[in-house]
Amino acid sequence: MVTLEETLKETYDWAIDRMHQLCEDSTEETFFDAVEDAHAIHEEFAEWLDPDNPEHDIFSLEYIGDE
Repeated sequence: MVTLEETLKETYDWAIDRMHQLCEDSTEETFFDAVEDAHAIHEEFAEWLDPDNPEHDIFSLEYIGDE
C-alpha cells in the first residue's frame, strides 16, 4: 500500500515536472499559454512549493469501502 508520504512526494514531483515540461515544450505561438498553465499549477501548489514553509496542513481521509 502506498503511504501518504509517497503520495505527497509523487504529487510534488509531478507539479514541478509539469511546470517545467509545459515551458520547455512550448513554441513561440504557445509560450504565453504554457506559462499561464504553469503559473496555474504553481498557484494550486504554492503552499507545498514554498521552501520557507517547513510545515504544511495536510489532511488525509482513509478510504472507507467494502471489506
